[in-house]
Amino acid sequence: MKVKILEKCYTGTVGNMFAGEEYDLDERIARKLVARGLAEEVKAKRAKKKFSDRSFASDEIVTPEDD
Repeated sequence: MKVKILEKCYTGTVGNMFAGEEYDLDERIARKLVARGLAEEVKAKRAKKKFSDRSFASDEIVTPEDD
């Protein structure tokens, strides 16, 4: 789970963690830090949808019925 540290703290797996930095921690450790107010969960940012132009001119399509 990815968390952003709010206050300087220490965990046995990572060591010293400083305010403002983001870490990918074990789920259990991250939940404890969030519950104690030392960290907040980082939400995944959504990627913007790419605009695709699916329109086409009808005269470009050639079918057997046109012959």
